Amino acid sequence: MTAAPRSAEFATIVLAAGASSRMGRPKMLLPIGDGTMLAAAVAPHLEAVNGRVIVVLGKDARRVRAEAGLPAHPRLHVVVNRRWRQGMSSSLRRGLDVCGDADAVLIALGDQPGVTADRVALILAAWKPGVALVVPVVSASRAAHPVLFGQCLWEELRGLRGDVGAREVVRRHWDGAVRVPVPPLADLDFEDDYRGYLEGRTPAESGLEVPED
Repeated sequence: MTAAPRSAEFATIVLAAGASSRMGRPKMLLPIGDGTMLAAAVAPHLEAVNGRVIVVLGKDARRVRAEAGLPAHPRLHVVVNRRWRQGMSSSLRRGLDVCGDADAVLIALGDQPGVTADRVALILAAWKPGVALVVPVVSASRAAHPVLFGQCLWEELRGLRGDVGAREVVRRHWDGAVRVPVPPLADLDFEDDYRGYLEGRTPAESGLEVPED
């Protein structure tokens, strides 16, 4: 009797280790809805992802963990990047260390509470074995978040250095990426960004610039 094929397992890394220097206060703890920005960013992944949801903290990690209101969920793993001053790439490596045997990992940002479970599910549905990269796009020249990386790209992610995130890996593999059209998201870096989000302003075009076809 032939065994049924194994279902793909996905993980998410939510990057939340920064110093919030442009906001001037810990933005992961800013009120969003009935909770915090970080809780709002994590919730859709717990709803839509079938594997681990890993939150990487750094600056003020003890306070953020105590006050963010994250749920006690068996698939939620909160880890600390003690090298957060080395930039976002160090948080990526810290998150990848605890991804287990997932087939692919979503890289998400803790300051984008506009992500929904439907958006996450749409990106996951575009992946299949052999796909290295799934990128949500808001235009022909601009990628958005979260981005899904097949396990074949994890070593490239681990090789990044500095405060660069995964953009160089996305650019490198852009031609072969599966692209999923999505609405734009607000980046909440400054106080006015946060106020605009609460007021429902249409977000300015943001995200990663990529080569046009």
